[in-house]
Amino acid sequence: MEDLNIERVRAILHARIGGRGIDVDNVYINAIHTPEDQLVIYSQTLVWAFFLKLQDGEVPYFEGEQLGVFSEAYTFDSQYRFKGLALDEVNGLGADMAKIFLAEAVI
Repeated sequence: MEDLNIERVRAILHARIGGRGIDVDNVYINAIHTPEDQLVIYSQTLVWAFFLKLQDGEVPYFEGEQLGVFSEAYTFDSQYRFKGLALDEVNGLGADMAKIFLAEAVI
């Protein structure tokens, strides 16, 4: 069981996907209010999104049509949708990260 800190989360994510040219500090999980009302109500870098969930004792997991992976913060514009990382892969990374940091992660 490792101590949880933002730098360790960043390092693990970088080790897992950085080799594909992905800068983990420039990948954002963004969410909108509703598909009709595309007001962005959540935006975090991948690193911070993972860190905050883990800090709360939760497995980093993101789903739904109102969530997406983007290359810019606070947008849901399709031109900024991140093409190198899908939500399924993000969730797999979250499950792996939970095994490292959470004592009794239910995965």
